[in-house]
Amino acid sequence: MDTSNAILELRKWKGLSQEDFAQRLSVTRQAVSRWETGETVPTTDNLKLIAETFDVTVDYLLGLPSAFCQSCGMILSKNTDRGSEADGSPSQDYCCYCYQHGAFTEDLSVDEMIEHNLRNLDEYNSQTGQEFSPDDARQALAEYLPNLKRWKR
Repeated sequence: MDTSNAILELRKWKGLSQEDFAQRLSVTRQAVSRWETGETVPTTDNLKLIAETFDVTVDYLLGLPSAFCQSCGMILSKNTDRGSEADGSPSQDYCCYCYQHGAFTEDLSVDEMIEHNLRNLDEYNSQTGQEFSPDDARQALAEYLPNLKRWKR
């Protein structure tokens, strides 16, 4: 994904018009339009502002691959999303909800993790504009989660 697509997806994910997005950043709607079409790229300062305002990383805005929690599948879009290793350093593989101080926060099976993730389905659907039913989400998670590092053991 490139920067133009990342900005477009972020704006749509947040449910904002170009005008609303622009107002939050104190730029013009035309600037947002030019970013989304790839005609121009935001300045470094604007990339930092977008990242801070919408709680994503600059890496995400630059189209670099996103990291996913290797336990629950959550996107690790900022450092505070990451769990911690025993030495206090950020985990490269797991989110703060699944992993703290070098250990998993809950002793779950993959099936229990699927059900745990389904508790957030309404929030996920509203944030992304998706309409996953519980059965569809359960099936997708059953196909996805077993491929993550925690469950491959």
